[in-house]
Amino acid sequence: MATAMAVEGMWGRKNVQMHVLEVLNPVATQRGTASALKPNPRPKSLDGKTVGLVWSGTHGGDVALKRAGEMIQQRFKGVKVNFYTGGNYPTPPNILTQAGKESDVVIGATAD
Repeated sequence: MATAMAVEGMWGRKNVQMHVLEVLNPVATQRGTASALKPNPRPKSLDGKTVGLVWSGTHGGDVALKRAGEMIQQRFKGVKVNFYTGGNYPTPPNILTQAGKESDVVIGATAD
């Protein structure tokens, strides 16, 4: 919205018009937030848990997940790691379902 007003200019001239702009910041609902699922509660510890690592097949995601699995096993006692390959992006629902059934915690990653 612009509003014109008469002001005295730099050299004393009158009727120099300046416009005042009101800047609006429209914020829309972000894509995916309306249908996003609430995450499951996190366990207090990963000791003795089975961690599922789900890779969608994109370049480099497997490297990141394998390293995350190694670090989790170093930090927590008795952790079992299962690696799942989705084969393509997005990961097929049956792979996600299998990982969820066989694991206490699931970590998914994609990378490019």
